[in-house]
Amino acid sequence: MSGISGWVGAADPATLDLMLDAIGHRGDQIERAFPPGAALGYRSWRGRPGQAASILARGPFTIACAGDLAPTVPCPAHAILDCVQSRDPTRNSLDGSFAAAAWDHDAGRLTIICDPFGLRSIYWVEHRGVVYFASELKQLLAIPTLPVQIDPQAIHSYLTFSFVAGDRMPVQGVRRVSPGRISELQRGAWTERPYLRLVEALDPALEDDAAATAAVEALSQAAVKGRLPSCSNVGLYLSGGLDSSAIGRWLYELNVPVRAYTLDFGEHSVERDEAALVAKSLGLPLSFVDASPDAVAPILSDLAWRMDLPFGDGVTGPHYLLARAASGDGITAVFNGEGGDQLFGGWTNKPMIAAEVYTPTPSARTRARAYLGAYHRFYRLEDDLYTQEFAATIHAPAGTDEPDERLALLERELDRPGLTTFMGRLRNTDIAIKGFDNIMPRAERIAGSFGLDVRSPLFDRALTEHSFTLHPRHKLQGVCEKAVLKRAMSGRLPSEIVWRQKSGMCVPTTDWVLGPLHELARELLGPNAVARRGLFRPAYIARLRAGRDLSHELRPRRIGEKLWALLMLELWMRAYIDGRGKGQHTP
Repeated sequence: MSGISGWVGAADPATLDLMLDAIGHRGDQIERAFPPGAALGYRSWRGRPGQAASILARGPFTIACAGDLAPTVPCPAHAILDCVQSRDPTRNSLDGSFAAAAWDHDAGRLTIICDPFGLRSIYWVEHRGVVYFASELKQLLAIPTLPVQIDPQAIHSYLTFSFVAGDRMPVQGVRRVSPGRISELQRGAWTERPYLRLVEALDPALEDDAAATAAVEALSQAAVKGRLPSCSNVGLYLSGGLDSSAIGRWLYELNVPVRAYTLDFGEHSVERDEAALVAKSLGLPLSFVDASPDAVAPILSDLAWRMDLPFGDGVTGPHYLLARAASGDGITAVFNGEGGDQLFGGWTNKPMIAAEVYTPTPSARTRARAYLGAYHRFYRLEDDLYTQEFAATIHAPAGTDEPDERLALLERELDRPGLTTFMGRLRNTDIAIKGFDNIMPRAERIAGSFGLDVRSPLFDRALTEHSFTLHPRHKLQGVCEKAVLKRAMSGRLPSEIVWRQKSGMCVPTTDWVLGPLHELARELLGPNAVARRGLFRPAYIARLRAGRDLSHELRPRRIGEKLWALLMLELWMRAYIDGRGKGQHTP
């Protein structure tokens, strides 16, 4: 869970320390290197297994690597350097949780890369002729002379998805390297090439249910085994749903001592009893973590700082509480069940499939619009929410051919070459958008800020590539989602866990923001605060705060989802735009 930063060009050496000081939660030791034409810094924890021991010098290369590989290797930097030097990097098997930067001083080339699924990130910005890079956004904002303003297009993306999708970041000029790709800067020009390509090639040998189930079972257990830390203090976020329960089962079969953590929403709890049932069946000690509004309210400003980017899903507050509890118990590595929906066709695919069936001639554009609408935030509500001034910074001038960046991003993923079925296209898009840009970085930033290494075995490269060889019916069989995973767990977990209907975490955000958190919502989203920011129309937000949405929206939960997204955006802007990434965090 280490961190890196640096630059190419001529900059004040003291800036490197400022960038490394911004991530004190990433380690207790610092190393610096100043090869000709560049600077690299590395912050890490003494004695943490699996991570790079130091900045590596190999031939003309100097490379700094944050994180670790799966399975663990003695020196992650060597393996990453082998990949980036390969003529065909797609032939590698690079996997894990890492962000790395390599400088070739002979060729004058910077290479930056992160893991295949975006658990770790790497950002860059060009400023005064210098290209800076870092593993967290707050490190770039520590550059004293860097102007810090919002990027309206990225904020527009956030308000659609509840997270920032794509490579454009919410601070002007900052970009993020795409997971699974190698980005290179040489002679002032950027190029990009993939080292991971997801291709759908259905395997006839896996048509049989038993064969498909056995293969998924073997690869899943291997993914868990390949991520086992050498330490004994291992945690598991156990929701009581199928995915995290399956991870618990595989850990149990590998004889790994684990402490499980589950959330307690009080009267609003949906899966508390199910988590207790799973823990009992596997003999796991289980801690219930208070996720009441009284527990959530005091941590929200700190949460916004720890996340690095704005993430507007209500699960973020509860995830903070889980990470704090695990860290407080001395846990250093925590497993989760993230990725099951993306790999095996979760319930969120059903509305898209229905739209595909009932649209006479579906196109990439109609599919992209249906996908945007599935997020239930502010897509097609921009005229109600945005001020004229903010809207003018986003919409293309009349008569131009400038595309909608959100639609263009989705069309590219939905129509990516090598995908032969609609389910395959949907799953690729879910992995690339929800996985890369939301689920994975969100989980790592929150847990990593508490000193935890995150393990997400279902986002495993070999398992993911294999999932694209399975017929769609192994994922969605009638109304039964994740059919192959359910078959794998049948008889190994309680049947009421395996076969019950998907519910999700069901964070009661509407009850919170209209009830115990109402005063906080008024402070952050009241007319004066909204007017000062100048982005949104106070009248629409006041309507939401009064518990009313537009007349066509009849689901009360959407009010809480929208208000929570706005709350977290305001708190993020206070920490990162007004406070330049310093925030008011708890050490």
